[in-house]
Amino acid sequence: MKKKLLVAIAFIVLLPVAGIAVLFAMREPPDGPRVTAEPGIVGVEAGGAYAWVVRTANGAVLVDAGLDASGAAILAELKSAGVAPEQVRAVLITHGHPDHYAAARLFPAATVIAGADDIAMIHGDRTHYAVFGRVLGAVMTPPPAPGAITAVRGGEQLGFDGARFAVVATPGHSPGSVMYLHDEVLFTGDSLMRKGNGVTVVPSLFSEDAGRNRASLRALEPLTFRKIADGHAGVADAAKEKLLRLLAGS
Repeated sequence: MKKKLLVAIAFIVLLPVAGIAVLFAMREPPDGPRVTAEPGIVGVEAGGAYAWVVRTANGAVLVDAGLDASGAAILAELKSAGVAPEQVRAVLITHGHPDHYAAARLFPAATVIAGADDIAMIHGDRTHYAVFGRVLGAVMTPPPAPGAITAVRGGEQLGFDGARFAVVATPGHSPGSVMYLHDEVLFTGDSLMRKGNGVTVVPSLFSEDAGRNRASLRALEPLTFRKIADGHAGVADAAKEKLLRLLAGS
């Protein structure tokens, strides 16, 4: 019995380590700790995931807020741009995994927005985590959730301090995954990622339903965008053409 218990404990401890190793082996090398998508749009790595800072007339909007609950990289980028935390107008969360919302609570004047079907996840419900997420969640304490969260379901047009964002529902990676289109840059979270010379969806080990994720990308076909800014790799140019090639191979 004791031996079986030790084996079980070792499995629980080692599986997340193995999963992280697989993830790093499979992932696209990121663009670096700081990447410019367009003038006024900068991504910073914040605990292994990109948080995107979009400058507005008198402040900024964040798309995702990383895994680092201290928000060190985000706050440093804002400071370098002359933007105080109180000038962050909104935090637009692409999905409810902890590496995308941890620092959202640091911006007291911001409207925090997320997909309706992921809000419970942000508040601690792990029912819809993928296999890797469930195992990792068993050994890690999730970051504190932001306070009030405004739910979106796709189709909304959002405006903050002169900057406009269209919400696109792309469920699959998580039940409530959404993307945000700003001008010709599409913020995709983990629902569409740069991969080599193309774009892809992440494997089932890291998504609740990779097939549903791929199917939901059809919602992007009518949209006009040149670039994607994703959650982990960075920026992909000619992104609409790359998406169409991906969908043609479905």
